[in-house]
Amino acid sequence: MVKKEKLYYSQTEIANELKVSQATISRLLRFKDIQPEKRDGKTKKYSKEQLKHISFLLSDKKEKATESTLNDKLFKELKKEIESLEQDKKDYQKQIDQLQEQLKMAQINLNQSQQLQLEQSKKIKELEAPKEDQNGDVKEENSNETKSQQKKSFWSRVFGN
Repeated sequence: MVKKEKLYYSQTEIANELKVSQATISRLLRFKDIQPEKRDGKTKKYSKEQLKHISFLLSDKKEKATESTLNDKLFKELKKEIESLEQDKKDYQKQIDQLQEQLKMAQINLNQSQQLQLEQSKKIKELEAPKEDQNGDVKEENSNETKSQQKKSFWSRVFGN
C-alpha cells in the first residue's frame, strides 16, 4: 500500500513529523508569525512548504543550540587557560621578586667587601709610608732601635724602661 502524501498538516501532525513537542511547534508558529493556509473548523492547517520552512527553522535552532554549547565549552576552556596563565604570572612575579632581593643582598655584600678592601689598602699604605715627627721632618727608622725594642722584655716595653 503506497503512502499518500498530505497537502495540509495540523500542528499535531507537524510535531509528530518533526519529532518535537506540540508546544514547540505552537511557540515557533507564534514567534515567527506563521499563519495557517487553511482552517478546517477549529483546526489550523499548514501547507507542505510551511512544513519545510518550520523544519528549517527547527534545524537552525538546533544548530544554534549546538553552537551555543560549543561556545560555552570553548569559553570554559579559555577561562581555565586564562586562570592558569594568571597563576603562572603570579609565580613568575614571586620568582622575580626573590631574585631582586638576592641581587640587592649581593650588591650590599659587594659594597661591604669593597669598603673592607679600601680600608685594608689604606692601612697598608700607612704602614709603608715613612713616619714624620712633630716638626714635620721625615723620620727614618733605625733598624738598631727596632731590634733593641724587640729584644726588650714585655714588661720593659710596657712600662718604658
